[in-house]
Amino acid sequence: MKSKFSICWVLFLAIFVVLRDTPECLNACCPAFRDGAGFRIADQRILIAWDPQSKIEHFVREAAFRGPANDDSDFGFLVPSPTQPQIEESDASVFSALDQKIQPRIEVKDRWSVDPFPLVLSPFVLMETKVGSGLATDSAIAPALAVLENKKVAGYEVAVLKANDPNELIQWLKDNQYQARKDLEEWVVPYIEKGWVITAFKYDSSSKRTQVGTVRISFATENPVFPYRVPKDQFTEEGKGNLLKVFVVGPGRASGSLGQSPSNEAWTRGNLKFSMPLAPTEFEELIGAAVPSDQIKTDEPLWLTAWDDRTWPSSDKDLWFSFDLKAEAYQQVRTVTQDRSIYLPIDVLGLATLGTGLWVRRRRAQNGSNGQNAIG
Repeated sequence: MKSKFSICWVLFLAIFVVLRDTPECLNACCPAFRDGAGFRIADQRILIAWDPQSKIEHFVREAAFRGPANDDSDFGFLVPSPTQPQIEESDASVFSALDQKIQPRIEVKDRWSVDPFPLVLSPFVLMETKVGSGLATDSAIAPALAVLENKKVAGYEVAVLKANDPNELIQWLKDNQYQARKDLEEWVVPYIEKGWVITAFKYDSSSKRTQVGTVRISFATENPVFPYRVPKDQFTEEGKGNLLKVFVVGPGRASGSLGQSPSNEAWTRGNLKFSMPLAPTEFEELIGAAVPSDQIKTDEPLWLTAWDDRTWPSSDKDLWFSFDLKAEAYQQVRTVTQDRSIYLPIDVLGLATLGTGLWVRRRRAQNGSNGQNAIG
């Protein structure tokens, strides 16, 4: 295993006001909300672009959360990372481009049949087409809680924190009137004990923006990772998961595993939708607005792999990715069947049959007459 880290992201500790009927799209996975409020993770789309040379992952997420109606409680999210991240505004329109790119390839197949019809009732023949579809299938003594950076990004106030004790983070939540619930405490302990940096996001009340934007957070990692692990109180019942759309760009066809060796297991919850190499121009067109091409400097071919996962959130392990440059490309195929008919004019066919019968009788009669003359 290249990495000694076990990263859990939870993008963001974004404290903001939730307006009724105005859902916000955020980048997060572990809600930390005000005591008495209840928020849950909803459908999400994520993009991970990993540079194999610099070992930098660029992580962009379009996320949604459900909260109580008429609830203006603040809530937020924690973002642990093994090193201090760089945070910039990104472009959420990337997900529309990615959705369009991974659409199934259309294959048209003809299915022929014979369709008799009376020619006298139709002055010309129309070819009818009926379309149906199917899928083919380093450490030094430091304060207990230190602020490494403050900045404003995309309508957020961002604080990058270094906590040496899980209790300090929990106390920070309490001091900011957030519920330090048991599941959150259990979730955060392993990350703080490993000395990761915590990034906190909150709504910038001084900003003139009416909505927060999409954020890209970049960090060093030997292997790309998605914060699949969530507190147990965020787990969904089996068969009632949200839709998680995962897009990964890297040096080959990507595959996922939950956890790291020796306790890792294959990620089988994702339904593979697409895995194909990208031309340099395609890379720029698809994700250039969200992850500038100069952030991915590699001579290796980059692939786009995509999955749909309808079971998330329901895991206590993070999702790690590896790549295989020699793997086969894959794209779903949608077969469109066109029912085509060979039209037979039954009236003309009947006349032809009648005419043929009369001709045969006439020939027989002529042959019989010729035979009698020959005998006479």
